[in-house]
Amino acid sequence: MKRLSRYRDVGVLVIRLAFGFQLVRVSYTNALFPVENIPNFVSYLISLGVPFPTVGAYLSSYTEFIGGILLILGLFTRWTAVLLIINFSVAFGLAHVSIGDTYQNTFPSLNLLAVSIFLLLNGPGQFSVKNDE
Repeated sequence: MKRLSRYRDVGVLVIRLAFGFQLVRVSYTNALFPVENIPNFVSYLISLGVPFPTVGAYLSSYTEFIGGILLILGLFTRWTAVLLIINFSVAFGLAHVSIGDTYQNTFPSLNLLAVSIFLLLNGPGQFSVKNDE
C-alpha cells in the first residue's frame, strides 16, 4: 500500500477534474445565458429570504463556473477553493440548514464543500498549469 503514495498527484488530478467538470456542468447555463436563467435562481433565493438575491445569484453562478474551469486547469487552485468554500458554506446554510432539509438533499453541497476543503489543504498536485503549493 505504501507504493500507492507515489500516485497521490494522480488522485488529486482525478478529484480536480471530476469536481471541476461537475461545477461547469451545473453552472454554465446561468453563466453563459444569464438573461434567460438567472431570474429563476434569483426567485429561488428570494423564496429563501436571501438578502441581495440578484448579487448572490450572479456571484454563486460565476464562482462555480469560473472556479470549475480553474480547477480543471489546476490554476489558482487554493484561492479557488477558498471562494468555493465560502460559496458552498453559504449554500449549505441558506438552502439546506435554514429549511431543515434532509441529509440526502444536503449531501451534494456537503460533498462540494468537502472537496473544496481537500483542495485548499492539498493544492492542485503535480499535474496542473500552475502548482501553487
